[in-house]
Amino acid sequence: MKIYVYISKQFLKPLFYITFAFGFIVLISELFREMNFYMEKKTPFITIVEYLLFNLPWWTIDVFALSVLLALLFSLGDLAKRNEITVLKASGINIWNLIALFVFLGFCLGIIDFAAREFIIPKTVAAASYVRNVKIEKNDIDENLTGEYKNIIVALKDNTRMSVGYLNVADGYMKNVIIDEYYSNFYLKKNIVVGEAFYKNRGWLLKNGVERIFDSSNSWRENYFQNKIFTIDIKPGDFIDKDTRYEQMNLKAFREYIQKKQMLGKNTLKDQIKYDMRFASVFSHIIVMMIGIPFALGLGKRFGKIISFTFALIFSFIYWTLQGFALTLGEHQVLSTGLAAWLPNVIFCIIGFYLLSRIKT
Repeated sequence: MKIYVYISKQFLKPLFYITFAFGFIVLISELFREMNFYMEKKTPFITIVEYLLFNLPWWTIDVFALSVLLALLFSLGDLAKRNEITVLKASGINIWNLIALFVFLGFCLGIIDFAAREFIIPKTVAAASYVRNVKIEKNDIDENLTGEYKNIIVALKDNTRMSVGYLNVADGYMKNVIIDEYYSNFYLKKNIVVGEAFYKNRGWLLKNGVERIFDSSNSWRENYFQNKIFTIDIKPGDFIDKDTRYEQMNLKAFREYIQKKQMLGKNTLKDQIKYDMRFASVFSHIIVMMIGIPFALGLGKRFGKIISFTFALIFSFIYWTLQGFALTLGEHQVLSTGLAAWLPNVIFCIIGFYLLSRIKT
């Protein structure tokens, strides 16, 4: 048991330093990348630091898999270079026990990654967005919640389109509203025109309007009304597109965000893929272990940290390129959303199993 604790420490120590180093590098690069923006807004230095520090957890977790791979290559490569792996084999420890240890560590790190994205990152990213919008750009924090908007058109479910001449989000009030419902062949099925509408009890109260119902012969009948309930649970603020970052939402909020967009008839394929990727990210760290272990054991005796670092960069580039390619295929419905999210893991898992099978025990 002590030997496994020792090996774990040899891996976790460089992981801590590498993760810290990557976070610091990204922080500095982001500082200089937006320096002109900060100067233009005359942002106090303390506010810049506050904004960068709130974003730091997200930047760190975004490259955490690369940190894990690099720490694995450095630590396991050093053990192989110092012939400690050979000593372990000679003492009767099966190399597969060592592999199982790192796979288990990869799973634990995946859980930590998932927990950070679920409970920590949404709060820090929301705080960073607040600092940028309110303290740096001097925007009104309630602008998107209490604003007035004109000429809004949304595509609802069930072949229904709704246009709004004026919307007051704070009062839950609309006027000059037109609701068109179509048959599947795009012929008009129903048309409702109202002067004003109020949001009441998870629905909209339409006032002083006319409803026209069309038949297949293109004739219609009209019904005038003073009050009519339009039963659709779309809140006033839901009509407005808000700039919400994926990382700012936990799974519950993300699912509600997707459902809201679906209710408004918007394309959610990219959102659903990103949602599924939250679960795939747990296992990405196991894939990292499966790919990295054979190279660390094979390269450690002959090459140094430069080769390990180069390999880590190449692996990450290929993995993220494949991830972006799968995302594009999912958005164009060539792949299902689930397969698009998991495809990189599946491919690299197969490669990992092959590489592990080549290890000489």
